Amino acid sequence: MQSDRRSVRGVVDEVRDPERPDAAALLDMAAQEASLLRSGQDWARFLDLAAKHRGYGFAALLLIRASRPDATMLADYDSWRRLGRQVVKGERGIRIVQSNDTRPSTVFDIGQTTAIPSADGRATGTAPLEPREALAALSDFAGRLGFPIVRSPYDGVAVTVLSNEHGRRFIRVADHLDDNTAIAAVAHELAHVMLKHPAEAPAVTSPVCRGIAKLQADSVAYLFLRRLGMDAHGIDFPSVSSWAGADPRAPRFGTMLAVGDRVLLTASLVTTHLDSASRTTTDVQQGRTKGVRRAEPETAQDPETTSLVAQVREVHRQAEQFFVAHLERGWAVPYLGKRGIDAQTAREWRIGYAPSGRKGLVAYLRSRGYEDAVLEASGLARQRGTRLVDALQDRIMLTLRTPEGGIAGFIGRHSPRGHGPKYLASRGSAKGSVLYGLAENHQALAAGTRPVIVEGPFDAIAVTLAGCGRYVGVATCGTALSRTQVDALGQVSDLGTTAVVITFDGDSAGMRGAVKAFELLRGAEAVRLPEGRDPSAILAQDGPAALHRLLDRSRVPLADIVVDAELSQFPRLQFAEDRMRALQAVAPIVADLPSGQVARQVVRTATRLGLEAMTVNEAVVNAVEQARLRPGLEGRNLNPVEVAGLDVREEVSRLKSQAAVTDPLSPKPRTPYSPRRGT
Repeated sequence: MQSDRRSVRGVVDEVRDPERPDAAALLDMAAQEASLLRSGQDWARFLDLAAKHRGYGFAALLLIRASRPDATMLADYDSWRRLGRQVVKGERGIRIVQSNDTRPSTVFDIGQTTAIPSADGRATGTAPLEPREALAALSDFAGRLGFPIVRSPYDGVAVTVLSNEHGRRFIRVADHLDDNTAIAAVAHELAHVMLKHPAEAPAVTSPVCRGIAKLQADSVAYLFLRRLGMDAHGIDFPSVSSWAGADPRAPRFGTMLAVGDRVLLTASLVTTHLDSASRTTTDVQQGRTKGVRRAEPETAQDPETTSLVAQVREVHRQAEQFFVAHLERGWAVPYLGKRGIDAQTAREWRIGYAPSGRKGLVAYLRSRGYEDAVLEASGLARQRGTRLVDALQDRIMLTLRTPEGGIAGFIGRHSPRGHGPKYLASRGSAKGSVLYGLAENHQALAAGTRPVIVEGPFDAIAVTLAGCGRYVGVATCGTALSRTQVDALGQVSDLGTTAVVITFDGDSAGMRGAVKAFELLRGAEAVRLPEGRDPSAILAQDGPAALHRLLDRSRVPLADIVVDAELSQFPRLQFAEDRMRALQAVAPIVADLPSGQVARQVVRTATRLGLEAMTVNEAVVNAVEQARLRPGLEGRNLNPVEVAGLDVREEVSRLKSQAAVTDPLSPKPRTPYSPRRGT
């Protein structure tokens, strides 16, 4: 073990060289460090490190562990400067890379700065909650997710009920448990809910809670208890090889990376709500407010906002109020009216306006007592020469939110006559990680309303207005759909039972976006938008009923679009060998579909290529087997026998009778296959 550790230390020194800012090399070093995590105790020690350094991903934490395991508080160079600390000359930082970023960065421990580390290594901030307060905060969070906590007689510890005889879902916690045990049990069950445990009733004491699902839920509960300063060592973890794989050919690090990041993200969402509750409790204790929500501080000198992160959070809240208060100015309201957004909708979505000129946001926030360093750190101000100016001016402002409702940044839309990017996000915003409209539609999504993924924020509002409770819109805000966004959506909406609808343009860029989305949401449906028109334009020009009809009548399985896109790569199908090449290209895609979609795509592919359906079916079975034989791949969860046994003959007859499709090689005209007719 010591030799392994020294070897890893050497890699750290090499990777930290500024001449080699190679993300791949850093991930390789993280993989070596991960190989040292073997026992359940090793995993618990890693979670202890994660509890101390919040906000970092699995790979970054491994790099911190390898380079400076005794670090107490970490930040990058600029953040230390904003806090009035200077990195000591000659100190070498810790090179890290986040799992979802290709750009390495450097962080420094507080011990490498001119500041003196605190005795316990913890930043000043909100005090941990008492167990009873923490349990109340957890109960509130569970209720927001649609799973209220019910304390009642129960032989076990806790259980999640997805649907009882009355159609209700809730988390049942045994009423005889003390607060500490109940906190661990509720955190465990919440992790199951947020990670979408496949079992019907995941429970702490039930045998269905096992394997990676149990490890992830236990890990989230462990991190939550550590955040509270409570003893978490009563939670035992299995050996890492039992869930990450012991076979040298297995993708051990890939499994650990995926599990680790899911655990850290879920724990972060839960503890963010805990932080909010902690601030509320502190206010109540100090007599500042009797309400549930925290009162806005009168100045930036509020004792609860002494840290930079807390001050930036307050700046964002103050900025949103400023933008909303200025909505009536300029061109904003008439423009929103043309997009079908009235005053009430603007208020509900907290839409605002950023004025131009010197008496803008910077002047307002300075008058509230905030320092320039905090304003610049918020991403809402920037240096222009020697002056600090508003980063976003003369723009309609839309707020990006976390799934819990916290502000994660802003997006500004310039006027129709404006210059520069049409949409501009505030620096440091979570654009690309959050979905606009997810927080605003939280309750509807938790109740089973269908999410429609669109590109722009106004499109999300348009879909929600036209959805009539059946659809709500969430927007990627111009970025490709990411795994982080899908995970965030899955923590609010039950993606296992509620099919996502994805809208896309029919051009090549839209098709590429649809294919990428398919990699993340295999069971989704798709709606191809009319050429040159987005949902917002349809709402404004044709009304909500037209947009609702489009969503109702134009949905097809997203797999249709992906299969068609692959087949379109083979335009010449006159010869049998060309058709077989096309079949070999599309068979792995069909093989990787959910089992309920395979028969449909077998039929469609056979129709497009003019082949027998059983010929296509055989190619799909072969693709399943080939995937299973590749080292490091788990293969399909669809059994080959199940694929081979798909009775597609009835499906072929039904589709042919409805669509009147003939042999594509026939010289006679044929009616093109319409995916809509097969749904």
